[in-house]
Amino acid sequence: MRKISRTTAVVAPALLLACAHGHTAEQDAMTKRADCAELLRAADGARAQARPELAADLAAACPSDKLMALVDQAPPAQALLWCGRAAAAQQKGCEAARIAELAARLNPHLTIGPSDESTPLDPLLGAALDQIGKDLNLSWDGNQPDVVVGKLAVSVEHATNAAIASVPDAKGKKVRVPATQHRFAARCEAQVAVGSKTRTLRAQEEVRDMTWEAAPKLAVAAKFEPSVPPEAELNKRAVLAWLRSLARALAANPPEGVDVTDEKGCVAYGLSLNLASGDPSAAASGAGEPAKVSACEKLLGEPPGAGVPVP
Repeated sequence: MRKISRTTAVVAPALLLACAHGHTAEQDAMTKRADCAELLRAADGARAQARPELAADLAAACPSDKLMALVDQAPPAQALLWCGRAAAAQQKGCEAARIAELAARLNPHLTIGPSDESTPLDPLLGAALDQIGKDLNLSWDGNQPDVVVGKLAVSVEHATNAAIASVPDAKGKKVRVPATQHRFAARCEAQVAVGSKTRTLRAQEEVRDMTWEAAPKLAVAAKFEPSVPPEAELNKRAVLAWLRSLARALAANPPEGVDVTDEKGCVAYGLSLNLASGDPSAAASGAGEPAKVSACEKLLGEPPGAGVPVP
C-alpha cells in the first residue's frame, strides 16, 4: 500500500474545502468590479443553490456606502429588496430606522371592508376613501377585504376653560381681556385586524377658538360665538385622520393577504411573513404559501428558492 505523507494528509482536505467553496473566475471578476446590484443578485442565486458561504462572500464585496447609494436611488419597494438581499446573505444591510421609513412609503394596494359582507360602507369612510384613498392606495371591498375594519364611531366633544385673550380695541391696539377658550375635539375610532391581532385604532382632529364679553372701558367689542367649522366638517376631518392612521398602521404591519400581483405587494407580503414569524430572514428563506412565494420570485426576478428577500 502506498504511504501518504503527513503533509499530504494535512493539505488535501484544505484543497478539497477550497474547491468546494472556491469562486469561479467570473465571480472573482464580479468581486473586483464591486457592482452592488450585480453582487447582490448573484448572492441571491448562491442562496437559491444552498451555498450560503458563497452568497456571503459575494454580498460582502458590496461596500456599505455603495449599498446605501443603491438604496437611496431606488423607489421604496426596490430599496427594501436591496436591504433584504444584503441581510439574507448575512451582511449588515440597512439600519432599522431606514427600513421603517421605506416600509412607511411602500403603500401596496390594500382593500378594507367589513367582516359581514351585508354591512354597508359608512358614508364618511366612503367620502374619505374618495378623497385620499388613491394617495394611500386603499380601497373598499365589501366581500373579501385584505383588512377587516369594524364600525366607525365618530363624535365631537366641546370643552371650555377660562383664559386670557389678546384682542384689538376700537383703535386696533392689542389689549388683554378675560375670555373663554373653546376646544372642539373630533374623534374617530374603529376596530381593525392588524397582523394577528384586533386593535382599536383611534384618531383625532382638534380646533380651538376664543370668545369674550364686551369690555367698554377698554373699547373692546364682544365675541359671543367661536369661529370653528361645522360639526359635519369636523367629523369628516376626523375620519380622514383615522384613514391616514390606518395606512400607517398597515405599513408597519402589512397583512399576509395582500395582493401579490405587483412588486409592492410582494415586498409587503415578505415583510408580513417576517413580522408574523418574528424572524427577519423568514421570507428570504422561502417561508409563506408556496404559490405566492413562487409568483413573487418570478415577478421580482429572483431565482427559484431565493424567496422574497426583504429585511
